[in-house]
Amino acid sequence: MPRRPTDSRDYVTPFGVSTAADAPRDFRLPAGLAAEFTGLFLPRDGGVFGPRGSPPSLLIVSGGVLWVLTRQSADRVRIPLPRLETLECGRLLLLGWIALHWDGHRRELRYNRREAAPVEWFLAEIKASWFAGVFAAPDRDARSFGMQPALKFRHARSIELLPGETPLIEIYDAPARTTVRRFGFRREIRPPGNLLLLTDRRILWIGDGYRSISDPYGTVSRSAPLSAVEALRLCRLDGGAAIEIVMHSGKLWRVSLKEAQEHSVRAFADAVARRAGGAACSNALP
Repeated sequence: MPRRPTDSRDYVTPFGVSTAADAPRDFRLPAGLAAEFTGLFLPRDGGVFGPRGSPPSLLIVSGGVLWVLTRQSADRVRIPLPRLETLECGRLLLLGWIALHWDGHRRELRYNRREAAPVEWFLAEIKASWFAGVFAAPDRDARSFGMQPALKFRHARSIELLPGETPLIEIYDAPARTTVRRFGFRREIRPPGNLLLLTDRRILWIGDGYRSISDPYGTVSRSAPLSAVEALRLCRLDGGAAIEIVMHSGKLWRVSLKEAQEHSVRAFADAVARRAGGAACSNALP
């Protein structure tokens, strides 16, 4: 049997961790941790996908708390799951990232998606714990607006939805291609597409925007519990309708729905406002 590396910087692929014996030896686990837990090790990415690489990290969910640890306890973050406001999952070919938002803080961890299966398993486990016991019975708002989502959006939706999770309202706005002329040159612009869902457990926003343009292969998924929503605003953006979803921390999601019909945008916002415990909904659409 090959020897396990003693330095977590020598690992090159993510893997699941369920006991202290599974964790790299240079990680110090929190005191009082259960004998078995749900965990994920992410190797450092070495800055391959950006100017600063993510260090080796260990994520653990146990007892309603999400821990983010780095080697030798150089950094240790404790996030009670009820205070986790949004979860972002980037899936762009080999570039992957997990971004956590809580109490006004943000933590992003990047990884190579060549070995993505352990990461997807862990993300499903986080969401199952995060949304445990959160259900809303379907009602007359259970409907879909717009054309059928493109294949990559359907694939991202299938990855994101948990077993038994039910979409209640869905709005799809396809990526667009426009050509503009500037200084005598023609330039193609690809505004991102968006798939916005209200489920019986959360708001799920799947977009394909990366650096303000539509990525042809990847998607970015963002999840938030309805309890995190402070207000919704309907507005005009780039000639189309948009929904601004404001979290209690002030964090803002601005979802452009260029081709969506106004009645579908209003229906989505009204349904979220009803289910979010009276979240304020302002209407700036003429």
